[in-house]
Amino acid sequence: METDKLLLKTFGITVQTLRKGLGLSQEELAYRAGFHRTYIGMIE
Repeated sequence: METDKLLLKTFGITVQTLRKGLGLSQEELAYRAGFHRTYIGMIE
């Protein structure tokens, strides 16, 4: 269970780091990926 939480946390941080590196807002990333912006926020 702890491994799952760590994996999800690491994934969220990675998504956020890459998104910011590309200069994208959560809203822009969501639009490009076909997701709702709040979903991106939940991931991060």
